Amino acid sequence: MTNSGSAKEINVVVIGISHAGMEVSKTLASFAKTQHLELRVTMVDQRSYFYYNIAMPRALVDSKIATSISFSLNGFLDQYEQDPSNPKHRFIQAAVTSITTTSVELSNGSSVPFDYLVLSTGVSNTFPATISVPSIPEANEQLTQVHANVEKAKQVLVIGGGAVGVEAAGEVADAYPDKKVTLVHSGPHLLPDIFKPAVLSGALAKLQALGVRVVLNEKVNIPENTVFDCSVRPLDLQGASGNVYQSDLQILATGARPNAGFIQGLEGTLGTKLRDDRGYIKVRPTLQLDNDACSNIFVPGDVNNMAAGAKYAILAKQQAELVSANIKALVTASAGGKTVALKQWDGRVANSCVIPIGRTRGVGQLFGVSLGSSWFADFTSRNLKGKDYFVSFAAKGFKNSK
Repeated sequence: MTNSGSAKEINVVVIGISHAGMEVSKTLASFAKTQHLELRVTMVDQRSYFYYNIAMPRALVDSKIATSISFSLNGFLDQYEQDPSNPKHRFIQAAVTSITTTSVELSNGSSVPFDYLVLSTGVSNTFPATISVPSIPEANEQLTQVHANVEKAKQVLVIGGGAVGVEAAGEVADAYPDKKVTLVHSGPHLLPDIFKPAVLSGALAKLQALGVRVVLNEKVNIPENTVFDCSVRPLDLQGASGNVYQSDLQILATGARPNAGFIQGLEGTLGTKLRDDRGYIKVRPTLQLDNDACSNIFVPGDVNNMAAGAKYAILAKQQAELVSANIKALVTASAGGKTVALKQWDGRVANSCVIPIGRTRGVGQLFGVSLGSSWFADFTSRNLKGKDYFVSFAAKGFKNSK
Protein backbone atom coordinates (compact mmCIF):
# COMPACT_ATOMS: atom_id res chain seq x y z
CA MET A 1 0.00 0.00 0.00
CA THR A 2 1.31 3.43 -0.95
CA ASN A 3 1.49 5.94 1.89
CA SER A 4 -0.42 9.11 1.05
CA GLY A 5 1.95 11.14 3.21
CA SER A 6 4.97 10.30 1.06
CA ALA A 7 3.44 10.12 -2.41
CA LYS A 8 2.16 12.76 -4.77
CA GLU A 9 -1.60 13.00 -5.01
CA ILE A 10 -3.13 11.37 -8.09
CA ASN A 11 -6.39 12.95 -9.15
CA VAL A 12 -8.94 11.06 -11.22
CA VAL A 13 -11.93 13.03 -12.47
CA VAL A 14 -14.98 11.17 -13.76
CA ILE A 15 -17.41 13.25 -15.83
CA GLY A 16 -20.92 11.85 -16.21
CA ILE A 17 -22.22 9.47 -13.56
CA SER A 18 -24.33 6.88 -15.30
CA HIS A 19 -23.57 3.19 -15.79
CA ALA A 20 -19.94 3.55 -16.95
CA GLY A 21 -19.08 6.52 -14.74
CA MET A 22 -20.51 4.87 -11.66
CA GLU A 23 -18.49 1.70 -12.23
CA VAL A 24 -15.20 3.56 -12.74
CA SER A 25 -15.76 5.79 -9.71
CA LYS A 26 -16.43 3.03 -7.23
CA THR A 27 -13.72 0.73 -8.62
CA LEU A 28 -11.00 3.37 -8.42
CA ALA A 29 -12.16 4.66 -5.01
CA SER A 30 -11.99 1.10 -3.69
CA PHE A 31 -8.53 0.74 -5.25
CA ALA A 32 -7.47 3.93 -3.48
CA LYS A 33 -8.70 2.65 -0.13
CA THR A 34 -6.88 -0.67 -0.29
CA GLN A 35 -3.76 0.00 -2.36
CA HIS A 36 -3.08 3.64 -3.29
CA LEU A 37 -4.04 6.10 -0.59
CA GLU A 38 -2.74 8.99 -2.70
CA LEU A 39 -5.45 8.47 -5.34
CA ARG A 40 -8.45 10.79 -5.19
CA VAL A 41 -11.66 10.38 -7.17
CA THR A 42 -13.86 13.33 -8.13
CA MET A 43 -17.26 12.61 -9.67
CA VAL A 44 -18.88 15.37 -11.72
CA ASP A 45 -22.47 15.47 -12.96
CA GLN A 46 -25.00 18.23 -13.55
CA ARG A 47 -27.61 16.18 -11.67
CA SER A 48 -27.42 15.29 -7.99
CA TYR A 49 -28.53 11.74 -8.73
CA PHE A 50 -27.94 8.65 -10.84
CA TYR A 51 -30.96 8.11 -13.07
CA TYR A 52 -31.55 4.40 -13.59
CA ASN A 53 -33.17 4.80 -16.98
CA ILE A 54 -33.20 1.07 -17.69
CA ALA A 55 -36.44 0.94 -15.69
CA MET A 56 -38.08 3.87 -17.49
CA PRO A 57 -40.53 1.64 -19.44
CA ARG A 58 -41.93 0.20 -16.19
CA ALA A 59 -42.06 3.69 -14.65
CA LEU A 60 -44.56 4.63 -17.35
CA VAL A 61 -47.14 2.37 -15.75
CA ASP A 62 -45.94 1.93 -12.15
CA SER A 63 -45.98 4.97 -9.87
CA LYS A 64 -43.82 3.24 -7.25
CA ILE A 65 -41.08 2.53 -9.78
CA ALA A 66 -41.39 6.11 -11.05
CA THR A 67 -40.23 7.42 -7.68
CA SER A 68 -37.63 4.70 -7.06
CA ILE A 69 -35.13 5.03 -9.92
CA SER A 70 -33.24 8.22 -9.03
CA PHE A 71 -30.43 7.61 -6.54
CA SER A 72 -28.48 10.30 -4.69
CA LEU A 73 -24.80 10.75 -5.55
CA ASN A 74 -24.11 12.70 -2.36
CA GLY A 75 -22.12 10.53 -0.02
CA PHE A 76 -21.88 7.69 -2.54
CA LEU A 77 -18.08 7.48 -2.23
CA ASP A 78 -18.03 7.71 1.59
CA GLN A 79 -17.93 3.93 1.87
CA TYR A 80 -14.55 3.93 0.14
CA GLU A 81 -12.86 6.46 2.43
CA GLN A 82 -9.83 5.30 4.39
CA ASP A 83 -10.57 7.99 6.99
CA PRO A 84 -14.26 9.06 6.92
CA SER A 85 -13.45 12.06 9.14
CA ASN A 86 -11.07 13.36 6.47
CA PRO A 87 -12.69 12.47 3.11
CA LYS A 88 -10.63 12.78 -0.05
CA HIS A 89 -13.17 11.65 -2.66
CA ARG A 90 -15.93 14.04 -3.64
CA PHE A 91 -18.94 14.67 -5.84
CA ILE A 92 -19.41 18.02 -7.59
CA GLN A 93 -22.79 18.90 -9.04
CA ALA A 94 -22.05 21.03 -12.08
CA ALA A 95 -21.99 20.88 -15.86
CA VAL A 96 -18.71 20.63 -17.74
CA THR A 97 -18.11 23.57 -20.05
CA SER A 98 -14.72 22.57 -21.46
CA ILE A 99 -11.68 20.40 -20.88
CA THR A 100 -7.94 20.59 -21.46
CA THR A 101 -5.38 17.80 -21.19
CA THR A 102 -4.89 18.62 -17.50
CA SER A 103 -8.07 20.22 -16.16
CA VAL A 104 -11.86 20.37 -16.34
CA GLU A 105 -13.73 23.68 -16.43
CA LEU A 106 -17.14 23.65 -14.72
CA SER A 107 -20.31 25.71 -14.95
CA ASN A 108 -19.87 26.85 -11.34
CA GLY A 109 -16.69 28.67 -12.36
CA SER A 110 -14.26 26.20 -10.83
CA SER A 111 -11.39 24.42 -12.51
CA VAL A 112 -10.60 20.85 -11.46
CA PRO A 113 -7.12 19.50 -12.27
CA PHE A 114 -6.62 15.85 -13.10
CA ASP A 115 -3.96 13.26 -13.76
CA TYR A 116 -6.51 10.97 -15.38
CA LEU A 117 -9.86 11.94 -16.85
CA VAL A 118 -12.79 9.64 -17.61
CA LEU A 119 -15.41 10.94 -20.04
CA SER A 120 -18.52 8.86 -19.43
CA THR A 121 -21.10 11.45 -20.43
CA GLY A 122 -23.18 9.03 -22.52
CA VAL A 123 -25.95 10.16 -24.83
CA SER A 124 -29.12 12.19 -24.49
CA ASN A 125 -32.42 10.68 -25.52
CA THR A 126 -35.89 12.15 -25.62
CA PHE A 127 -37.61 12.50 -22.24
CA PRO A 128 -38.26 10.38 -20.20
CA ALA A 129 -35.41 8.11 -21.33
CA THR A 130 -33.24 11.06 -20.34
CA ILE A 131 -34.08 13.40 -17.47
CA SER A 132 -32.07 16.58 -16.97
CA VAL A 133 -33.64 18.29 -13.96
CA PRO A 134 -31.04 18.79 -11.19
CA SER A 135 -32.67 17.18 -8.14
CA ILE A 136 -34.38 13.95 -7.13
CA PRO A 137 -37.65 15.62 -6.05
CA GLU A 138 -37.91 17.24 -9.47
CA ALA A 139 -37.14 13.95 -11.24
CA ASN A 140 -39.72 12.10 -9.15
CA GLU A 141 -42.29 14.79 -9.86
CA GLN A 142 -41.70 14.57 -13.60
CA LEU A 143 -41.94 10.77 -13.72
CA THR A 144 -45.03 10.76 -11.50
CA GLN A 145 -46.66 13.16 -13.93
CA VAL A 146 -45.67 10.95 -16.87
CA HIS A 147 -47.30 7.97 -15.17
CA ALA A 148 -50.48 9.99 -14.60
CA ASN A 149 -50.47 11.10 -18.23
CA VAL A 150 -50.09 7.56 -19.52
CA GLU A 151 -52.92 6.47 -17.25
CA LYS A 152 -55.13 9.24 -18.64
CA ALA A 153 -54.30 8.82 -22.34
CA LYS A 154 -56.50 6.76 -24.64
CA GLN A 155 -54.24 6.42 -27.69
CA VAL A 156 -50.49 6.00 -27.17
CA LEU A 157 -48.04 6.22 -30.07
CA VAL A 158 -44.52 4.84 -29.62
CA ILE A 159 -42.05 5.94 -32.30
CA GLY A 160 -39.01 3.69 -32.55
CA GLY A 161 -38.79 -0.08 -32.34
CA GLY A 162 -35.51 -0.60 -30.55
CA ALA A 163 -35.36 -2.23 -27.13
CA VAL A 164 -36.73 0.85 -25.31
CA GLY A 165 -39.60 1.29 -27.77
CA VAL A 166 -40.55 -2.37 -27.61
CA GLU A 167 -40.45 -2.38 -23.80
CA ALA A 168 -42.44 0.87 -23.54
CA ALA A 169 -45.17 -0.34 -25.91
CA GLY A 170 -45.34 -3.68 -24.11
CA GLU A 171 -45.61 -2.12 -20.66
CA VAL A 172 -48.42 0.25 -21.65
CA ALA A 173 -50.39 -2.40 -23.54
CA ASP A 174 -50.01 -4.93 -20.74
CA ALA A 175 -50.98 -2.52 -17.95
CA TYR A 176 -53.83 -0.87 -19.85
CA PRO A 177 -55.41 -3.37 -22.26
CA ASP A 178 -58.19 -0.92 -23.17
CA LYS A 179 -55.79 1.66 -24.57
CA LYS A 180 -54.96 1.80 -28.25
CA VAL A 181 -51.19 1.38 -28.53
CA THR A 182 -49.34 1.81 -31.83
CA LEU A 183 -45.62 1.30 -32.40
CA VAL A 184 -44.12 2.69 -35.62
CA HIS A 185 -40.59 1.71 -36.62
CA SER A 186 -38.54 2.76 -39.63
CA GLY A 187 -36.76 -0.59 -39.98
CA PRO A 188 -37.90 -3.89 -41.51
CA HIS A 189 -38.03 -5.59 -38.10
CA LEU A 190 -38.14 -4.68 -34.44
CA LEU A 191 -34.91 -4.55 -32.41
CA PRO A 192 -31.31 -4.27 -33.68
CA ASP A 193 -29.65 -6.78 -36.00
CA ILE A 194 -27.47 -8.14 -33.20
CA PHE A 195 -30.44 -10.26 -32.09
CA LYS A 196 -31.28 -13.63 -33.61
CA PRO A 197 -34.21 -13.82 -36.07
CA ALA A 198 -36.37 -15.71 -33.57
CA VAL A 199 -35.95 -12.85 -31.08
CA LEU A 200 -37.00 -10.30 -33.69
CA SER A 201 -40.07 -12.23 -34.76
CA GLY A 202 -40.89 -13.12 -31.16
CA ALA A 203 -40.97 -9.44 -30.14
CA LEU A 204 -43.42 -8.70 -32.94
CA ALA A 205 -45.67 -11.65 -32.10
CA LYS A 206 -45.80 -10.86 -28.38
CA LEU A 207 -46.58 -7.19 -28.89
CA GLN A 208 -49.34 -8.12 -31.30
CA ALA A 209 -50.68 -10.63 -28.77
CA LEU A 210 -51.07 -7.70 -26.37
CA GLY A 211 -53.04 -5.81 -28.99
CA VAL A 212 -50.26 -3.44 -30.08
CA ARG A 213 -50.50 -2.28 -33.66
CA VAL A 214 -46.97 -2.55 -35.08
CA VAL A 215 -46.07 -0.69 -38.27
CA LEU A 216 -42.67 -1.46 -39.84
CA ASN A 217 -40.74 0.24 -42.66
CA GLU A 218 -42.38 3.55 -41.80
CA LYS A 219 -40.54 6.74 -40.91
CA VAL A 220 -42.65 9.21 -38.97
CA ASN A 221 -42.15 12.84 -39.87
CA ILE A 222 -41.36 14.72 -36.66
CA PRO A 223 -42.46 18.37 -36.90
CA GLU A 224 -39.72 20.85 -36.16
CA ASN A 225 -39.88 22.44 -32.69
CA THR A 226 -42.41 19.85 -31.48
CA VAL A 227 -41.70 18.96 -27.85
CA PHE A 228 -42.14 15.33 -26.84
CA ASP A 229 -42.62 15.32 -23.08
CA CYS A 230 -45.26 12.60 -22.64
CA SER A 231 -47.98 15.16 -22.06
CA VAL A 232 -51.55 14.40 -23.00
CA ARG A 233 -52.36 16.24 -26.22
CA PRO A 234 -54.01 15.24 -29.47
CA LEU A 235 -51.41 15.04 -32.22
CA ASP A 236 -51.59 13.65 -35.74
CA LEU A 237 -48.24 12.62 -37.18
CA GLN A 238 -47.73 11.64 -40.79
CA GLY A 239 -45.49 8.85 -41.97
CA ALA A 240 -43.40 8.81 -45.12
CA SER A 241 -46.07 6.54 -46.62
CA GLY A 242 -48.65 9.25 -46.23
CA ASN A 243 -50.47 7.41 -43.45
CA VAL A 244 -51.50 9.52 -40.47
CA TYR A 245 -51.06 8.24 -36.92
CA GLN A 246 -53.42 9.69 -34.35
CA SER A 247 -52.65 9.71 -30.64
CA ASP A 248 -53.06 11.75 -27.50
CA LEU A 249 -49.72 10.75 -25.96
CA GLN A 250 -46.47 10.15 -27.80
CA ILE A 251 -43.30 8.38 -26.66
CA LEU A 252 -40.31 9.13 -28.87
CA ALA A 253 -37.79 6.29 -28.58
CA THR A 254 -35.32 7.36 -31.26
CA GLY A 255 -32.49 9.77 -31.87
CA ALA A 256 -29.75 9.38 -29.24
CA ARG A 257 -27.31 12.31 -29.29
CA PRO A 258 -23.77 12.06 -27.84
CA ASN A 259 -23.02 14.40 -24.95
CA ALA A 260 -19.65 15.62 -26.19
CA GLY A 261 -20.01 19.32 -26.97
CA PHE A 262 -17.60 20.24 -24.17
CA ILE A 263 -14.71 18.75 -26.18
CA GLN A 264 -14.88 21.42 -28.88
CA GLY A 265 -12.40 23.71 -27.14
CA LEU A 266 -9.83 20.92 -26.84
CA GLU A 267 -10.27 20.19 -30.53
CA GLY A 268 -9.43 23.82 -31.24
CA THR A 269 -6.37 23.73 -28.99
CA LEU A 270 -5.03 20.56 -30.60
CA GLY A 271 -6.09 21.59 -34.09
CA THR A 272 -7.80 18.28 -34.85
CA LYS A 273 -11.21 16.63 -34.67
CA LEU A 274 -11.65 14.34 -31.69
CA ARG A 275 -15.18 13.33 -32.70
CA ASP A 276 -16.47 11.36 -35.66
CA ASP A 277 -19.04 12.67 -38.12
CA ARG A 278 -21.88 11.65 -35.78
CA GLY A 279 -20.39 13.52 -32.83
CA TYR A 280 -19.09 10.49 -30.90
CA ILE A 281 -15.64 10.73 -29.30
CA LYS A 282 -13.01 8.73 -31.16
CA VAL A 283 -11.16 6.17 -29.05
CA ARG A 284 -8.34 3.66 -29.36
CA PRO A 285 -8.78 -0.04 -28.48
CA THR A 286 -7.49 0.84 -24.98
CA LEU A 287 -10.48 3.25 -24.75
CA GLN A 288 -8.08 6.16 -24.52
CA LEU A 289 -9.06 9.23 -26.49
CA ASP A 290 -7.59 8.83 -29.97
CA ASN A 291 -4.87 11.47 -29.79
CA ASP A 292 -1.29 11.20 -28.52
CA ALA A 293 -1.71 14.34 -26.41
CA CYS A 294 -4.68 12.78 -24.58
CA SER A 295 -3.31 9.44 -23.38
CA ASN A 296 -4.53 10.26 -19.85
CA ILE A 297 -8.14 10.63 -21.02
CA PHE A 298 -10.39 7.56 -21.25
CA VAL A 299 -13.85 7.30 -22.81
CA PRO A 300 -16.05 4.32 -21.82
CA GLY A 301 -19.73 3.90 -22.62
CA ASP A 302 -22.18 5.29 -25.13
CA VAL A 303 -20.34 8.54 -25.88
CA ASN A 304 -17.44 6.78 -27.60
CA ASN A 305 -17.45 5.80 -31.28
CA MET A 306 -17.62 2.05 -30.78
CA ALA A 307 -20.14 0.11 -32.88
CA ALA A 308 -23.86 0.45 -32.12
CA GLY A 309 -23.88 -3.13 -30.83
CA ALA A 310 -21.72 -1.96 -27.93
CA LYS A 311 -24.27 0.65 -26.80
CA TYR A 312 -25.83 -1.37 -23.98
CA ALA A 313 -25.57 -0.83 -20.23
CA ILE A 314 -23.90 -4.18 -19.63
CA LEU A 315 -21.17 -3.34 -22.15
CA ALA A 316 -20.78 0.18 -20.79
CA LYS A 317 -20.05 -1.46 -17.45
CA GLN A 318 -17.54 -3.83 -19.05
CA GLN A 319 -15.82 -0.95 -20.82
CA ALA A 320 -15.70 0.85 -17.48
CA GLU A 321 -14.01 -2.20 -15.96
CA LEU A 322 -11.38 -2.10 -18.71
CA VAL A 323 -10.80 1.63 -18.19
CA SER A 324 -10.49 1.11 -14.44
CA ALA A 325 -7.98 -1.70 -14.96
CA ASN A 326 -5.90 0.47 -17.30
CA ILE A 327 -5.85 3.44 -14.93
CA LYS A 328 -4.93 1.15 -12.03
CA ALA A 329 -2.12 -0.30 -14.13
CA LEU A 330 -0.83 3.16 -15.03
CA VAL A 331 -0.97 4.34 -11.42
CA THR A 332 0.87 1.26 -10.18
CA ALA A 333 3.46 1.39 -12.96
CA SER A 334 4.07 5.09 -12.37
CA ALA A 335 4.68 4.49 -8.68
CA GLY A 336 7.35 1.92 -9.60
CA GLY A 337 8.82 3.87 -12.48
CA LYS A 338 7.76 1.23 -14.99
CA THR A 339 5.88 1.10 -18.28
CA VAL A 340 2.87 -1.11 -18.82
CA ALA A 341 0.90 -2.62 -21.70
CA LEU A 342 -2.74 -1.60 -21.43
CA LYS A 343 -5.72 -3.85 -21.95
CA GLN A 344 -7.67 -3.46 -25.18
CA TRP A 345 -11.38 -3.66 -25.91
CA ASP A 346 -12.06 -6.73 -28.02
CA GLY A 347 -14.84 -5.18 -30.11
CA ARG A 348 -17.54 -7.38 -28.62
CA VAL A 349 -21.20 -6.52 -29.09
CA ALA A 350 -24.13 -7.41 -26.88
CA ASN A 351 -25.00 -11.10 -27.09
CA SER A 352 -27.11 -11.31 -23.95
CA CYS A 353 -30.21 -9.24 -23.39
CA VAL A 354 -33.67 -9.81 -21.94
CA ILE A 355 -36.44 -7.56 -23.21
CA PRO A 356 -39.66 -7.63 -21.16
CA ILE A 357 -42.89 -7.19 -23.08
CA GLY A 358 -45.18 -6.42 -20.18
CA ARG A 359 -44.89 -8.16 -16.83
CA THR A 360 -45.28 -11.76 -17.99
CA ARG A 361 -43.91 -11.88 -21.53
CA GLY A 362 -40.53 -11.23 -23.06
CA VAL A 363 -37.86 -12.14 -25.58
CA GLY A 364 -34.11 -12.26 -25.46
CA GLN A 365 -30.94 -14.18 -25.94
CA LEU A 366 -28.35 -15.40 -23.48
CA PHE A 367 -24.72 -15.69 -24.56
CA GLY A 368 -25.80 -15.62 -28.17
CA VAL A 369 -28.42 -18.34 -27.77
CA SER A 370 -31.90 -17.18 -28.77
CA LEU A 371 -34.78 -17.60 -26.36
CA GLY A 372 -37.08 -16.54 -29.20
CA SER A 373 -40.77 -16.65 -28.47
CA SER A 374 -40.64 -19.79 -26.35
CA TRP A 375 -42.22 -20.24 -22.94
CA PHE A 376 -38.69 -20.13 -21.54
CA ALA A 377 -38.28 -16.59 -22.88
CA ASP A 378 -41.39 -15.55 -20.97
CA PHE A 379 -40.20 -17.38 -17.85
CA THR A 380 -36.75 -15.80 -18.03
CA SER A 381 -38.11 -12.31 -18.57
CA ARG A 382 -40.75 -12.65 -15.86
CA ASN A 383 -38.23 -13.80 -13.27
CA LEU A 384 -35.29 -11.61 -14.24
CA LYS A 385 -35.56 -8.17 -15.81
CA GLY A 386 -39.35 -8.21 -16.10
CA LYS A 387 -39.71 -8.51 -12.33
CA ASP A 388 -38.71 -4.90 -11.58
CA TYR A 389 -36.11 -4.09 -14.27
CA PHE A 390 -33.43 -4.81 -11.63
CA VAL A 391 -34.38 -1.71 -9.62
CA SER A 392 -33.97 -3.50 -6.29
CA PHE A 393 -30.49 -4.64 -7.33
CA ALA A 394 -29.50 -1.13 -8.43
CA ALA A 395 -30.74 0.34 -5.14
CA LYS A 396 -28.32 -1.81 -3.12
CA GLY A 397 -25.39 0.14 -4.53
CA PHE A 398 -26.71 3.38 -3.05
CA LYS A 399 -27.56 2.29 0.47
CA ASN A 400 -24.90 4.64 1.90
CA SER A 401 -25.85 7.68 -0.18
CA LYS A 402 -27.33 10.72 1.54
